Amino acid sequence: MTTNYKNNRGGSVMDRFAKRGVSAFALLAATVIGLAGPASAQEPIRIGYAADMSGACGPLVDGATKAFRLGVEELNKAGGLLGRKIEVIERDTKTRPDEGAKEARDLIVNHKIDLLTGVCSSAVMLAETAVSAELKVPFYSAIGNTQAVNVDKFQPYFWQTQANVLMEASGAAEYVAQNKAWKKIVPLAFDYEFGHTSVKTFSEHLKKIRPDIEIAAPIYVKLGESNMTSYITAVLAQKPDAVYGPLFGSGLVNFVKQGRSFGFFDQTNLITLTTVDFLQSMGKEMPPKGVVGFARAPFTALLNNPKAKTFVDAYKTKYNIEPSDWAVLTYDGLMFYAEAVKKAGSVKADDVIKAVTSIKYSGLRGSDMSVRAFDGQMNAPIWVGAVAPDPAYPYSILKDVTRIEASKTMPSEEQVKALRAAAK
Repeated sequence: MTTNYKNNRGGSVMDRFAKRGVSAFALLAATVIGLAGPASAQEPIRIGYAADMSGACGPLVDGATKAFRLGVEELNKAGGLLGRKIEVIERDTKTRPDEGAKEARDLIVNHKIDLLTGVCSSAVMLAETAVSAELKVPFYSAIGNTQAVNVDKFQPYFWQTQANVLMEASGAAEYVAQNKAWKKIVPLAFDYEFGHTSVKTFSEHLKKIRPDIEIAAPIYVKLGESNMTSYITAVLAQKPDAVYGPLFGSGLVNFVKQGRSFGFFDQTNLITLTTVDFLQSMGKEMPPKGVVGFARAPFTALLNNPKAKTFVDAYKTKYNIEPSDWAVLTYDGLMFYAEAVKKAGSVKADDVIKAVTSIKYSGLRGSDMSVRAFDGQMNAPIWVGAVAPDPAYPYSILKDVTRIEASKTMPSEEQVKALRAAAK
């Protein structure tokens, strides 16, 4: 059937154009396109990048933001997603939960974003996930890794693409258990939720797989403490084979530097979170032995993967520095989202979440990466190795690296349910 459009002069528009040699079919096609306005494919996909760019998380987020911008640039050069360009709206949460919640709400309500991401701080992540749940907008984390967002605070529009705290602590325990010469371990951690959860999970997991090992009473470091002398001497007095120390930031830097002056690393071993940016900041001040690092995505352990090597080369070319773990994780998280959108054929929230929890992703950290629907957790591995100098870099790196698979560290669905029940 042919549709005729009447104008106010009477007669058929089709009739008038036919006199000029314009076919009815051509006019109809042009009219339909005109009525549709700008094609929906031209509407950008809007991502709200509400990141902790200043405050405690600022140094970590810097590399992550660089990687995110690089990833978006690459996707847009390739035509965007679903034929639509990606538009990013960046906001600084200042590593404050109230600011994170405010920015997340503004991005969703006033800027109509299709996705929320960028968070580093666990406290900010919990604030943002509440807004995501309320307004039903997809939200993922590639850096912040509290297990609370997978357990008692889980909501169906959230996922995270790195190992959470429970997995990380269990992975460190797996590594310690393999070293049969280690008979006594002293836990040392910051005195707040992250530290206590890490120590509890590490100790329980280690006891399960190495019941013969002695785990001393934990030593907790006051958050923000810069003088580590009393903690160092308290640890050494117990003559442990190794110290499990989930420290980070300036606290870790201070502990390592001050520990060297006490001969700490000649007497025992420190197992701690060791990311590329930390190693870069330490440079030649890193002890040549005695530090075992667990990490979420050290680029040096990924270079056999062509995708990872391409990313590392592109990042270094653009920014003149090798990518931190946070940069690797952020880029990989973005590309996982891109694959989910392609699978969904849509950026609608429910369509994306269905794809997120059904696809198998091959990225910088390997293949068959997936997210579980019941807790939004990706089966992300961790890497553990001895920290040592390498002539290829002006800083120490992880050597003799062991990849700990998520199959050994992820809580089962039954365990997650039990943790949720206990948290009520």
